[in-house]
Amino acid sequence: MKKQADQAHELPLGPDLPKRTQEQTGALLVMVPDGKQLSPAQTQFNKLMKKLEKARKMHQQEQRRLDQLLGICTLRLLPLVETLHRLNFQMVHLGLAAMAETKLTARRRASLEDLLRHKALDLSFDSCGLAEEDLTRLNELLASLGGAKSEALEKEEAAAAFDELRGMMENAAREAGVPLDLSDLDLHGDPAEFERILKQRLEAATAGGGRQFGESARRARKPTKAQLKKELQQQEAEAARRRDLKSLYKQLAKVLHPDLESDPERKLHKEEWMKRLTTAHAASDLRELLAIEMEWLGEEASNLTAATDEKLKVYCGVLKEQIDEMKYRTQSLIGEPQYAAMSRFVHPYFGFISPPEIIENDLRDEIDRHEHMFAVLRSGGEHRRQMIHRWADDHARALKENDTPF
Repeated sequence: MKKQADQAHELPLGPDLPKRTQEQTGALLVMVPDGKQLSPAQTQFNKLMKKLEKARKMHQQEQRRLDQLLGICTLRLLPLVETLHRLNFQMVHLGLAAMAETKLTARRRASLEDLLRHKALDLSFDSCGLAEEDLTRLNELLASLGGAKSEALEKEEAAAAFDELRGMMENAAREAGVPLDLSDLDLHGDPAEFERILKQRLEAATAGGGRQFGESARRARKPTKAQLKKELQQQEAEAARRRDLKSLYKQLAKVLHPDLESDPERKLHKEEWMKRLTTAHAASDLRELLAIEMEWLGEEASNLTAATDEKLKVYCGVLKEQIDEMKYRTQSLIGEPQYAAMSRFVHPYFGFISPPEIIENDLRDEIDRHEHMFAVLRSGGEHRRQMIHRWADDHARALKENDTPF
């Protein structure tokens, strides 16, 4: 670091500051000599910088936790999921054979067919643990269980979704004072004709009263003086932020640009610095820009002490944005692609993953239960007949509760 400080003669160094290392706080802070108090802007800057550092550490901790959890999922949990899926696959086929050999009422047969169909569909969507030939057999099984019926159900669901969308569009148009009627549009007709009619209706609706209403609504929503003043302040703050960040970037680029260096070894070194600087500038990462400045100068507090309160206020606005962004990144870490294998273990409503021990115990219990049912299916006889009947009856009752016998 001392060597870097000796090389940084292009930038002025700040005043002598107390020998308090940044490592004590973990953040880049404004330091002042003993006996001098921090200004309100300096105090706020330090407070926000500590918050950002804390948010960064929380992000790193969450990332390490998820990495560890991913290793546990890969080594201990996913093999159990694969075992459970293979059991389900075998039980669907044995269940289909048992259904053909067992005397059932029409109602029970329909319920059992629906149960086996849904199990086969679940396995086709989540084929963890199944081979290509298994998927081929699943497709054949789905065809034998009424592919046409499944296709009809898909059309019915698509029509229901379209009706809901059509209603939302008409309601939104009515609230805006635009008369719009889409009741006669046919979802299953020619797509080009459907698009043409929809566009024509929208243009016709906005050409008359809707347009007049829109103009009057815009007049009614004319911004107040307070709103205009707030917008102007926001624009000025954004301009100042960009100006100060750009100024800091240019200042550092002057001393770090490799094209201005004649020594080959130092030129290579500056190329690395310049890459880091360019990345930080592109991301508007104030903390990284300040860190680069601090490290290059070899000073503990960089030039922050010499920064004006106005500039620090701009920096504070940037830091607030970075804190919010870091917190959001931490919350959404589990949704990143590298953790996709864990998505099956995320709670559907609360978004967290239960302790691996609990998940593992639940999976082993499910495997034990399935192995017992699998043994009954293979044994045949009265026990198999009773279980097949129970499956059909339980599935019929459980449809409203979104549950299944296996």
